[in-house]
Amino acid sequence: MNDLSDIAEKKILILFFFKTIDMPVGSMQFVRIMLENRFMNYFYMQQYLSELIEEELVNAEKKDGISYYTISDKGLEVLNMFESILPAGLKKLIRDSIAAIRKKIHMETMITADYLPEGDGYTVLCRIRENDFSLMEIKIAAGTKEDARNICKNWTGFPQEIYLEILDTMIKNREKNPQINENPKDDQKEKT
Repeated sequence: MNDLSDIAEKKILILFFFKTIDMPVGSMQFVRIMLENRFMNYFYMQQYLSELIEEELVNAEKKDGISYYTISDKGLEVLNMFESILPAGLKKLIRDSIAAIRKKIHMETMITADYLPEGDGYTVLCRIRENDFSLMEIKIAAGTKEDARNICKNWTGFPQEIYLEILDTMIKNREKNPQINENPKDDQKEKT
């Protein structure tokens, strides 16, 4: 079991991270960052984060079904009082990697793809956002789970290329297909 000083240090580490990142961090992003950098194990991290939210030191806000975390004013006060218990090397590690972490979070927030089972297949929702504006949102039917996964993987792996390909295809001048009537109302007028 963790002793009290270790628990306090881990909670201060979480507060320090949120203060340093200075932007909302999604729950999955937070988990990935903490585990990739080996700041603490998953179970303690979840416990400490829940306690910090309960103690109102961390704000949790849901947006599009995802929880986002930020440090609260009360959390900043506590951090200012106890930041000195964090080892200098750990603070330096966080400060040195924060720009790369911020960039990755920004990209993950802008480009998303997810799939859900629907009927006999899957529906894939792909999005590209800039700030709070949706640049492109596409819903695609996929026959298999593997197809749905591949669509998500390609969308998040090559967003610029796919965006430009779709945009080029959609704005290209095309000859009118004579079998498709542009205005169905004109068709009805001819019949009367």
